Amino acid sequence: MASPFPAPQGQQVDPSQAQGAQIPLQSFTLPQFPPQALGLRALTLTSDIKLDEYQKLLSEPFTVPQLPPSIESLTLELFSLGYPPGFLKQVADRLPYLKSLVVYSQLFGGISNESTDDAIAFFDRLKGLRALHLLDVFARPHFFDHVGEYVTYNGEQGPQYRRGLMFLEVNYTFRHNDEEFLPKIQATELPSLVGPGLISCCFNVSAEEESEPSTDEAEKENTKEGAKEGVMAFNKTLAPHLVSALTNEEKRPQGLKVLNCTLYTLGVSHLASVLKVQTGLMVLNATIEVNPTEECKKELMNALENCKNLEQVEIVGNPSLQFFMAVSNPRGQALEKAFPSKEDMEKLGERCAKLTSFKASILRTTSMGTVEWTKSDGTWKGGITAPDADVAAKMAEAQSK
Repeated sequence: MASPFPAPQGQQVDPSQAQGAQIPLQSFTLPQFPPQALGLRALTLTSDIKLDEYQKLLSEPFTVPQLPPSIESLTLELFSLGYPPGFLKQVADRLPYLKSLVVYSQLFGGISNESTDDAIAFFDRLKGLRALHLLDVFARPHFFDHVGEYVTYNGEQGPQYRRGLMFLEVNYTFRHNDEEFLPKIQATELPSLVGPGLISCCFNVSAEEESEPSTDEAEKENTKEGAKEGVMAFNKTLAPHLVSALTNEEKRPQGLKVLNCTLYTLGVSHLASVLKVQTGLMVLNATIEVNPTEECKKELMNALENCKNLEQVEIVGNPSLQFFMAVSNPRGQALEKAFPSKEDMEKLGERCAKLTSFKASILRTTSMGTVEWTKSDGTWKGGITAPDADVAAKMAEAQSK
C-alpha cells in the first residue's frame, strides 16, 4: 500500500508534520496510522478497487482501526458501488470531531438495503458536521430524505444536539451523451438537505471539461452545432421543492449569503419569492426560464432589487421556444430584451450599491450569446456578445421537434 504521507521527489513526509493524508484502497481494510500522525487534520480515502472484484469485497470482512481523532475533514472518492454494511458507521465512530465531508463520484449508500441503512446511520453519527460537499453523487430513492433529517438543525439539546450544516454543495457534471442523466438525480429529495444554519447553499450543474480539439471533421461539425456545449437543468415543474425549502418558516436558512441553484429551473416569479425571503444574499447564481420580452427582464430586475447586499450575479437562462426562435433571428434581439442593458445596470446599481458583476448566458453556452457587466471606478463596462445565428437556428429547429 502506498504511503499516506507522500512528498515531492519521492521523499516521505514526517507523519508528525503532515496535515493531510491520501490513502488508495484496494479493499475496505484501512491501514494502521503511526502514533506520530495523531495531529492529522484531513483524510482522503480513494477507491483503487478493481471493478470485477468490487461486489465480492462488499460481502467480505474489513477492518477500520483507530483513526487520528484530530481529523476534521474526510474525503471519499470513487467508491462507485458504495461500502460494505457497517463500514461507514465505524468510520464515523472513529472520527468524533469531523466537521467537513466531501463525497465524490459514486453511488453513495450502495446497492443493497443494508449498505443504504449504514450510509444513513453514518450521517446520524456525524453530530458536528458543518460542511457537506456532494460531487457527482447518486443514491437510491429516499436516501437524501433520510440524510436531511440528520444534517439540518433539529433544535434539541443534550446528547443528540446538533447545529446542522453551514455549507452545502451539491454539484453534478452534465453528461451530454447520457439521455437519462437528469432523471438519475433525486431532484425532489435534494432540497431536504437545506436547513436554517446554512450560510452557503449550492445546487449546481457544471459543464463537462473541454477535451483537446478534434481533428475529425464530423466531431468538429458536431461541436460547432453546440451539441456538446453548455448544460441542462431540471424542468421548472420541480422548482417548488427547492423554493419551499428556501422560503418556509420552519426550515429556511436564516443567514444565507451565497445561493447557487442552477441545477433547478425557476420561473422568474419563483426567484422573486426566494429573494423576498433571502434578502441577505451577496452572491447569486440561478437558472431561470427566459422569454425575449421586456416584461421578463423587468421582473428579473425587480426580483434582484430585494437583495441590497448583492455583489455578484450569474443568470443561466433556460430558454422558452419563443426565445429560441427569437435568438435565431439577428433582428430579434432576444438577449437585449431578456437581459439588462447598461442603463438597466445603472438603475439596479442604485438599489444594490455593492453589485460589481452581472453575467448571463443561455444554458452556459457561448454560441447562444452572452451578457457580462462589471463595475469599475463607478462605471458599468461590458455588454452583450451576439449569438451565432447559424447555431441558434439549428438549436431552435431541434427544440421545436
